[in-house]
Amino acid sequence: MVKNRTAIIIFSSLSSLYFFSIVHRVGVAVIAFDIMAEFNTDASLLGLMSSMYFFPYALAQIPVGLLLDRIGIRRTVTILATISCIGSLIFSLSPSLLLLAVGRALVGFGVGGFYVSSLKAIAVWFEPGRFATLAGLLTSIGNLGAIFASYPLAVMSLSFGWRHSFLIISLVMAALTGVAWFKIKDESKEKFHSKESVSKDLKTVFSYREFQKMVIVPFLVYGLFISFQGLWGGPFLMDVYGMNKSDAGALILFIGLGFMIMSPLAGLISDKIMKRKPVLIFGMVLSFAFWLLMSLLGGSLGHYGLIGALFLLGTSFAFCNIYMTISKELFGSEISGTSMASFNTFAFLGAGFFQYFMGFLLDNLYGGARSFLSYQFIFILATICIVVAFIPAIMSKESFKRPEA
Repeated sequence: MVKNRTAIIIFSSLSSLYFFSIVHRVGVAVIAFDIMAEFNTDASLLGLMSSMYFFPYALAQIPVGLLLDRIGIRRTVTILATISCIGSLIFSLSPSLLLLAVGRALVGFGVGGFYVSSLKAIAVWFEPGRFATLAGLLTSIGNLGAIFASYPLAVMSLSFGWRHSFLIISLVMAALTGVAWFKIKDESKEKFHSKESVSKDLKTVFSYREFQKMVIVPFLVYGLFISFQGLWGGPFLMDVYGMNKSDAGALILFIGLGFMIMSPLAGLISDKIMKRKPVLIFGMVLSFAFWLLMSLLGGSLGHYGLIGALFLLGTSFAFCNIYMTISKELFGSEISGTSMASFNTFAFLGAGFFQYFMGFLLDNLYGGARSFLSYQFIFILATICIVVAFIPAIMSKESFKRPEA
């Protein structure tokens, strides 16, 4: 009973921090035009500034995994949460685009530990047969942040301004950091701690052929997904459909809803019915369907058509995200933090690359007109990338061995 209560407290604390990592990750989409107007910048520089979250996030992954497997969850999370609070404060107060990027980079590095730390906590405090279900629940709870970062954040920024909105977010994160220090506990069992050298653990992970094969999947699938949800989806709706910020934010909300509602279902199906690989393939089929639909009809969808398409995108990644469970099961518990963090590195390298690259394309295609034709080129490219990602996904081995009844 005591362990169950402790597990729930830890899960709740980490989920709350993960919520704000998503707010920062996708919140730029609804304040993009505000930043472009205030700092007189173009789409390429905006994309580069926004991508500053993702490259430090990716950089943090392997050190975070190594720390989790050595000093534990509590100290790792508290250190990184403090860094993210400082970055969030700088972001809200910055007088220049450069300092805005610095703040966003610190946020990205700091929150880079929240997701993998939460997954490590699930591996430590819960039974293996519930991992995918609880990982899905974690992402569902955390991605309430994506919903908050759409219409609610748009309304908040219209009422208080984008700076004051992020200042409030910084203060709440600081309070949660204190809670994490006092509430998170580490499991003392040796099987959850690595006794090998850092270089040996990294060699074990990066030399494994299944790992090498699969990392292209998060790079492409997540990179494209978050670049649309977290930055260019809002401008797309404003540029092509002439929406204002709050209306665009209200529609972007449906991406988060699809992800939030379907993530626990995807995890439950994976744990109880279909295992891992079929769930991943199904999610990639849905992702392909979204990008193909946008390539063909993205400029002429009605209101409900847009809602359906955006919900489809969120649903697709809810199933694709099972790749994080796969990354945990490829290796033993003692290096699960390192393996998941290493895998997650490629997801955020993809996110940083595609956020900038999409902005570069928008500035340079068709004279920088940012018409549907420019966005259509991006959608076609995304469709091709998903087809490429299918190859290693189909060739991969099933990672889950369901316990005998």
